[in-house]
Amino acid sequence: MHLPIFQKWLRASLKWLVISLLFALSVGSCTINKPTFPVAIFPKEIPKIPEPDAAAAQVPAGYKVEVFMKDLIWPSSIDFDESGNVYVSEAGYVYGDPSAPAQILRVTPNGQITRYAEGFHGPITDILWHKGQLYVSHRSKISTVASNGGVQDIVTGLPSHGDHFNNQMTIGPDGKLYFGQGTATNSGVVGLDNAYPYVWLLLHPDVYDVPASDMRLRGESFLTPQPNNVLSRQGKLLSLGRNVSYAVNSIFNRNKSKSLLVRTRAFQPFGERARNVKGQVKANGTILRMNTDGSGLEVYASGLRNPYGVKWGPDGQLYVSDNAYDQRGSRPIANAKDNIFQIKQGGWYGFPDYSSGIPVTDPQFRPDRGPRPKFLMANHPPVEQPWLVRPLNSAATMFDFSTNASFGFKGHMFLAEFGSATPLTGDPNLNGYTVSRIDPATKETQPFLSNKSLGPTGKEYVMTAGPRHPVQAKFSPDGNVLYVVDIGAISFELGGAGPFPLPSPGTGVIWRITKQGTNTSGPPANLSPMPPKTNAK
Repeated sequence: MHLPIFQKWLRASLKWLVISLLFALSVGSCTINKPTFPVAIFPKEIPKIPEPDAAAAQVPAGYKVEVFMKDLIWPSSIDFDESGNVYVSEAGYVYGDPSAPAQILRVTPNGQITRYAEGFHGPITDILWHKGQLYVSHRSKISTVASNGGVQDIVTGLPSHGDHFNNQMTIGPDGKLYFGQGTATNSGVVGLDNAYPYVWLLLHPDVYDVPASDMRLRGESFLTPQPNNVLSRQGKLLSLGRNVSYAVNSIFNRNKSKSLLVRTRAFQPFGERARNVKGQVKANGTILRMNTDGSGLEVYASGLRNPYGVKWGPDGQLYVSDNAYDQRGSRPIANAKDNIFQIKQGGWYGFPDYSSGIPVTDPQFRPDRGPRPKFLMANHPPVEQPWLVRPLNSAATMFDFSTNASFGFKGHMFLAEFGSATPLTGDPNLNGYTVSRIDPATKETQPFLSNKSLGPTGKEYVMTAGPRHPVQAKFSPDGNVLYVVDIGAISFELGGAGPFPLPSPGTGVIWRITKQGTNTSGPPANLSPMPPKTNAK
């Protein structure tokens, strides 16, 4: 292993070691907000992931599914230009793999794969081809890529260093570019869950949810373990050693607070307790709109949690898939379901005090640990109701609409659903892991791409040759082909005091679905950006 690569690996490994110690020590020193995860032994090896196989994927009668691309490292989005080229983004970041390459691949009509652009700040969440130019949504930025692969940032400084990022882009009837901007936290309050396993509180202690307008808080505060000092004090008792202590100080920027417990409030950095919070345009939990050159950025709608899928429908409505609260952190909220909203300009969609249009003070949202959630905001605008509610932790992501009667279901929505990140979300159910077809007229929902060959118990959507984590459904420009981007195999393992993400890079797949009897447009199937595999002698 080359020295720079080894050093990078060592730093990443040390960081995860320290984070695991942090969480174990902090929950051991205080019973406040203690997770209910069972203690288990972390696996000694990464699960063996089968090669993707179309025979393991289920589609309705009359349709054919095939593997279009495989061996991808966290593919996140796909789009097409006017010349028949296909563009695929490799995200460059997932939980547990923070240093994968963030890049764009181009596939020519004859199947040749080249690297089109690189050097993005992962994760890349979406790519969009519009009027001869590729737009890229990546952490805190939206950029364009020139024909020579050069990258130009058109918007920077988006609040994307927390749990969620800036997400899918879409061009509206007005010719402007719309995109989703996720929240920094689970439910408005920076807490220990943002240090473990999400890491960012330790690396960016000044990050918090920024509202779109000035906000008056009710004064609710949350007593939470201080991550840095818990590790510092307990680490001395465990004789962690000079190297680890140095890493703690240098990586996590330890502050000088002497308390092991900190009171903190919503919409401000960890440990701060202001009652009034200023709003701004580059705000969390919003739909933002701008001109295609990046000028004129403005808030179009607010009060969302993680508006991942953003798309104008054939009916002229702006649809957004929004991921709901988890039962974690300083303000856990139980039984919150994902939503699809029809977005109105100036509308407010409930974050952080409503779920599916229902107040989080309702008894159904009381978590297994802790009291019933209380309101954070002193005053609420009128709250919009969801267009459609999806199952708990199905993790609705990007979607598209059928535009071609020859494919079928013209006007229907095809929604990718990543699946529940059990046990990270605190939910034992296995929802999602599919592409759902939704009839906008009746709201009837049916699975369109699902998995008919599951892995063993606990690894159903990890050790399988079928779909694992769909993140985008996208039709070809002619509407004859549905592409499904499957980011790959990620398991969340119980080890020590809580869940660790255990990713398997290179397991990403793009599935291609056509109606039987029609000609398949686009490049050939079963492509791979990796060198052909050979048998070892």
